[in-house]
Amino acid sequence: MAAYLTHQQKVLRLYKRALRHLESWCIFRDKYRFYACMLRARFDEHQDEPDMVKATKLLKAGEEEFWSKQHPQPYIFPDSPGGTSYERYECYKVPEFYLDYWHPSEKAMYPDYFAKREQWKQLRLLSWDKEIKQLQEEVTENPKSEALPPARKEGEFPPLWWNIVTRPRERPT
Repeated sequence: MAAYLTHQQKVLRLYKRALRHLESWCIFRDKYRFYACMLRARFDEHQDEPDMVKATKLLKAGEEEFWSKQHPQPYIFPDSPGGTSYERYECYKVPEFYLDYWHPSEKAMYPDYFAKREQWKQLRLLSWDKEIKQLQEEVTENPKSEALPPARKEGEFPPLWWNIVTRPRERPT
């Protein structure tokens, strides 16, 4: 379950969506910049609204206006969900433990990486029990978000740090 969004986050997301759809409507850059400045002026007009009831009504009206004026076929970036090359390189992301099965001659080609990896593996073995214990203590049955708890002290590792350190590249080179 995702965390609740603040009013400011909702407004910023609406503004960004409106700009992206404006790009789809305006082919020429000068025309787009003109309308983008007009849109920004409309948002800045109510930027410091002290009344939250009025601000919420303005947000709702803005979302309804966006819904009615959105582009029927918006531009989607190729790497974004729904884009032509979304998750194109997922097939190249091999699980990290496959490196354990490399031949020593292959590992010899990358001595620095495999030396560091052995240190990471030792740290993982030492910190695993503490991480699991921390997760069991801090994560309830119905967490409000999927975020993992942070490290408790400086110099310690957060739970399941191993997945972050050893994640594959976004794009193979």
